[in-house]
Amino acid sequence: MLSVAQVTKSRLVLATGGCVKQKATPIETFENVRHHIMRYVSRKISGLPQDLKLLESYENIDGSVTTSSLATDAGSIWIVRFSEPDEGTPGRSWVVELSVGMFDSEVLLGCRLYCYSRNYDFDFERSVPRGVRAIVESIGLSEYGVSLKSVAAKIETEADVGFLTKLIKNPARWRNVVVISSDEGNRTLVDADRLAKSMSGVAHVYTITPQASYLLSAVIGRELSVFDRGLRIYRPAFSDFDDKSQHPLVLRRQLVSASDVQHGGYEYWIKELCFQASVERKDLAQRVPSFVDVRLAASMVHLNSLTGAGGAKAEEVISAERRARMAAETQAEQSFSLAVQEEELRAEVELQRDSYRSQLLAAQSRIEALEARLVSAGKLAEIGERPSSYSDIPEWVETNFAGKLILHSRVQRGLKSAVFEDLNIVCDTLSLLANEYRQVCLGQMRKDEFEQILREKHLDMSGSISESRAREYGDEYYVQWGGKKEFLHGHVQKGNSREERYCLRIYFFWSPRDGIVVVGWLPSHLKNRLS
Repeated sequence: MLSVAQVTKSRLVLATGGCVKQKATPIETFENVRHHIMRYVSRKISGLPQDLKLLESYENIDGSVTTSSLATDAGSIWIVRFSEPDEGTPGRSWVVELSVGMFDSEVLLGCRLYCYSRNYDFDFERSVPRGVRAIVESIGLSEYGVSLKSVAAKIETEADVGFLTKLIKNPARWRNVVVISSDEGNRTLVDADRLAKSMSGVAHVYTITPQASYLLSAVIGRELSVFDRGLRIYRPAFSDFDDKSQHPLVLRRQLVSASDVQHGGYEYWIKELCFQASVERKDLAQRVPSFVDVRLAASMVHLNSLTGAGGAKAEEVISAERRARMAAETQAEQSFSLAVQEEELRAEVELQRDSYRSQLLAAQSRIEALEARLVSAGKLAEIGERPSSYSDIPEWVETNFAGKLILHSRVQRGLKSAVFEDLNIVCDTLSLLANEYRQVCLGQMRKDEFEQILREKHLDMSGSISESRAREYGDEYYVQWGGKKEFLHGHVQKGNSREERYCLRIYFFWSPRDGIVVVGWLPSHLKNRLS
């Protein structure tokens, strides 16, 4: 019977690095890091030559260990690549690439971790290679001015909160920041040190006390904070106007009610997000060069030196050309493999998103059916007291209108400076948008009935501004939603005064895909020609 060999598939699992802390000269630091790397590799692969680090390049008989080096006017880099089988999973193996470079007075460490599998099995527990963790702990690494740790640091003072806020908002940060809220006794519901150890050099892990959580909420807002023994993952490119869903939150009640298996699932998910962030950087090839990139560059440098030297033998030039061509082919294969990985991950995310949306719509339909029964029985009422200040509006909206109306993150800015004097009218209008207006959009209420309600409440609804005029004001009338820029086409108003205390404006758009009203600004005017 004919059989077809199964192609081994690869996945880049991790790419990290940083600036090595120097306690001696750059050359001594470079050699110290290389010594740590070789000690780690020697424990994995036996029989390596004693002078391995002195060789310009090396490959052992079975190809499980390969080194390369590159020296240019900008600096030098040395890299080792080794592979080993996965002891617990047949057909799966791991490849680790560790590099150390010296550029001017800086010494940089790089690490890439690949998984190869014949069975396309990439479901595994993620952990940083021990060699990287050893360098973080014994020598020290930092990036964008922040030291990398193998243990969770504690946030408890006002100065600590200032540091954490600066890190979260740092535009150069590519690592996730995992903040785990503790109780007064510094106890957490997730093992913070275990997480930090497994993600050494890949993520920033902190615990935060209740008082520090309060201070953090005052700085970045309660919607984006973490408290009450929950945990939050702050993704890169943080903005004060991000939607809270962009920075995943796990609540205390979810952790308390979780079984041991579910707790393991949360930790698995956190590590998966952090490792994935490490390989999604746009400048990855420059920040953490791969082995094939270094070998190709070294081959080209060697080839150019031979062709530029008049006395070079033809055999040497041909051999150098062959090595350069093979290195280029390997680089092309790796680039293609990474492109396939990106496409597969994108498709996987889209499938998950569609699945979650289907579940959400099904749950929403059940909730609305129950609400309809309560309305017919005269029992439906708002949950909790109405807000006494503008800062209470987001929580009130989420409690009462989940799945119907959402406040875009940009609304927070409007609420902070809000002066419209009648908060009850604001709540009435939001309720109207979440219920009656949404029913009109879904075809569950006639438009003339809705317009009658508007007249009774002395409200006016119209288009906010024409799109052609809106473009004159940049992004004033646009918000990001679902990966797209959406136009705030709708506009509810009460009062004609230009004085903000007596004039209410709520700008919104209807998302037919999600079946939800998205409020993009309130309660004041957006810019127009009368502003």
